[in-house]
Amino acid sequence: MFSFGSSKSAIGLDVGTYSVKMVHMKKGSAEPQILSFGIAQFPHEGAVASDGQIVDPNAVSEVIKELFKSSKVKPANVVTCLSNQNIISRFIKVPMMADNELEEAVKYEAEQYVPYALDEMNLSFYKLSQVEEDGIAQHFILLVCAQKDILKNFLNTLKNAAVTPQIVDVDNLAIINALEKAIRPDEVTAIIDIGASSTNINIIKEGVLKFTRNILIAGNNITNAIMNVLKLDFAQAENIKTEEVVVSTSEDSEDNDVSEVVRSIIEELASEIRRSFDYYKAQHREHTINRILLSGGTAKLKNLDVFLANELGVEVEKANPLEGIVANVANVDQLNEHLLELTAAIGLALREVM
Repeated sequence: MFSFGSSKSAIGLDVGTYSVKMVHMKKGSAEPQILSFGIAQFPHEGAVASDGQIVDPNAVSEVIKELFKSSKVKPANVVTCLSNQNIISRFIKVPMMADNELEEAVKYEAEQYVPYALDEMNLSFYKLSQVEEDGIAQHFILLVCAQKDILKNFLNTLKNAAVTPQIVDVDNLAIINALEKAIRPDEVTAIIDIGASSTNINIIKEGVLKFTRNILIAGNNITNAIMNVLKLDFAQAENIKTEEVVVSTSEDSEDNDVSEVVRSIIEELASEIRRSFDYYKAQHREHTINRILLSGGTAKLKNLDVFLANELGVEVEKANPLEGIVANVANVDQLNEHLLELTAAIGLALREVM
């Protein structure tokens, strides 16, 4: 997305709303290798707002510094990402033209979609594919814009942690990159990343991103509901969510107050996913979504994949971002335990080692 130089970087850094994730990777003789990884939670809820903007930059910087220190990795050649919530992204079509003309054409189109002055934005774009409309060949492009103030705040926070990124990507594109080998070219695949504060839906057909949407229903909704039901603090409720909660199906008969409120939130999430699928199918004249890949920390909820498969009538599986990657680490079990949370960081590091 936004590049600040080139390097052989192999450190992916994902700054979320609940924690920071880091993956150190190198190019192997046959396959990329993960050398180390780490996850560090913020000291208090609200260090990063639910919309992904950094509220307490000092706290975030300290957590990042400590993460690199504890992982014994120098913060050099870092690839990082902005949250999709801080990005304006649109799919646009532009007539086929030379690359040196395309940038100006995209800027012109951006004025129609971006609700801010373009001089207040950092703008980038990706050529996804070539399409034909009314007999005219066109570029199918993903337009990506970030407000300069948000990007500046993010970069200053990293700078205070002695981190100078080579590339700033977007988290959903990093996740797609991490799961590229799992995407079957003959299917329509939905990659659904369920994080702490938001859920991001990406639909890919024939290897091309066709649809993306952000939903503000995610892990913190569940944690807050458990807090209210059991009168606990956030940390206690988070622990119950991750260690004890099982998403109940309609056939279950042993529901309690916690399982009922969790199921209610997951049903609401499933409804929004279904609405997104229906919109995509109507816009692209598709009849079906073949498969769902789940990523993100909240995707670790027990039985969530089974529940969503039943609700949506689609094959659902938890993603494996380690496909085609060697885990050259001592604590492989811990890596596997946190794999879904590390998906974006893995995808970021892969940008520089593939």
